[in-house]
Amino acid sequence: MDGLHSFIAVARDKSISKAAQALHVTQPTLSARLRKLEENLGVKLLDRGWDGIRLTKEGRFFLSYSVDLFQQIEEAAAILGQDGGGGILERPLEAIANEKRLRIGIESFYYPAFLPPVIEGIRTVVPDAECRFVNKTSDLLTGMVDCESLDFCVNFNYVGDLHPCSRLVHYDKGVLLYPKEGYPDIRTDLSNAPLLADRPFVLFDNSPLRQYSEVTERVFHYLLGRVPERFHIVNDFTVMADMLRRGFGYTFMPRSSLLHMMDAPLPFHAIEMEAEFLISPVFITYAQNPSSHHPIERIAKAVTERLKAAIDAAFQGKQAYGYRRKGD
Repeated sequence: MDGLHSFIAVARDKSISKAAQALHVTQPTLSARLRKLEENLGVKLLDRGWDGIRLTKEGRFFLSYSVDLFQQIEEAAAILGQDGGGGILERPLEAIANEKRLRIGIESFYYPAFLPPVIEGIRTVVPDAECRFVNKTSDLLTGMVDCESLDFCVNFNYVGDLHPCSRLVHYDKGVLLYPKEGYPDIRTDLSNAPLLADRPFVLFDNSPLRQYSEVTERVFHYLLGRVPERFHIVNDFTVMADMLRRGFGYTFMPRSSLLHMMDAPLPFHAIEMEAEFLISPVFITYAQNPSSHHPIERIAKAVTERLKAAIDAAFQGKQAYGYRRKGD
């Protein structure tokens, strides 16, 4: 934490001396913390010159994560220190950490799409359960399940061993998404997809596209013949959808992330991608916790069934809605 706090202070003040003064430490102590942080990360975060401190490319990347992480830790510490008497709204620790609450995680890509069938599955088994929903990346969610801070999650599993407590929902496909106006009409066989290469690609921050960069790079070469040079960075599906609707970029997504939008014409073009390496298994992963207040395995089974049914029904005969496959 000292290294992280020191890095944020130096990035803010752009000066070792000013940051040391603000943190009430000596300059040598601060410099030692920064060197240790850089050594642990294996990258250089700061350039030191006569004109002050500048962040390297790696430093700029790390800063956004550092600030977010530090703020979350500070908030958690404040909650732990302040939690006391009063009602539930005045006792956030009780509200968040209540062990009787059902805790569910959903991969960020799928959160808007999968939330309704997940809720339906929960209701069939424990209709009166109070719930806490979390949307994060799959690796974080499965880690939270392993630590029993989540009861179950919906997650990708591109690589690695299958979790011992998991149920396969389905094998998802990739789909190319691009605006309806101001963009070339891409054929369903994707033979002219390289026409998109000079347009900005909408990349999700903290997503499988970033985590599994080797898969993402293969998709770029499959579609465009090269990695694009222009990117918009977003962290929310709704923002992405609005950007595409406004002609501000293109992207590719797991097909089922559109599940909640398939009851009406899509606000952008969607073309299914057939490459086998794009097929990704989606699982329900759950905790094997005998002390749980809920029948987790039964809930996981019910949620799996609801998700399968919703996905199977969603993509039948949807060409009129703007969803196309090869040959349409």
